[in-house]
Amino acid sequence: MHTALAAIGLSLLLAATPHAPPAHRAAPAAGSLVSLITADDYPNAALRNEEQGTVAVALEVDPKGNVSSCTVTGSSGSDSLDTSTCRLMIERAHFTPAHDRRGRAVRDTYSQKITWRVSGGSRREPALDAAAQAWVDCLLAEARRQADGTDSAEMVADRAFAACPRGERGMLAAMTGVAPPGAPPMTQVPTGVRAAIRGTVLESISKLRGGAN
Repeated sequence: MHTALAAIGLSLLLAATPHAPPAHRAAPAAGSLVSLITADDYPNAALRNEEQGTVAVALEVDPKGNVSSCTVTGSSGSDSLDTSTCRLMIERAHFTPAHDRRGRAVRDTYSQKITWRVSGGSRREPALDAAAQAWVDCLLAEARRQADGTDSAEMVADRAFAACPRGERGMLAAMTGVAPPGAPPMTQVPTGVRAAIRGTVLESISKLRGGAN
């Protein structure tokens, strides 16, 4: 029943393959564009559908070092991943501007590839599956218990999450246990994963109140 939820959020692996910038070309101010995207940025729609893939983009860098436009030159096959990649690059990327031979700042183009992955690809993680299932089961049980009231679905969902802290801790522990080597410490369930699960709880409340089985 909850197969998609059980596989939604192990890790986000970002692989950058920019062209090596020659002298006077624009270069990322942070040294790498990879650090600008985290697991929390994984689009909810892509998480629910277990979409993944590599997005190739061309960034137009203005003389101030800002990204003025982004063009997808190689699609991941997922509209949400493609769109999110360009949006995040425009919002967060900043460059040391390119300069011409006279030292004047000029426009430039920078190419980048970002690879988005869920759960290490198609490989399943039993511990993560079990933890996700336990958390979702607790949340849905609480939602069913309170769905007959007059409070909004959002309020019911809030109380369900508050009543299932053990399930959330179990999910966090499972995700931490299967994180790739060298990944930064995980202190909370990624926002995108939590939002996807919350969406399932809200959908369940809506069905219960609408008389659906």
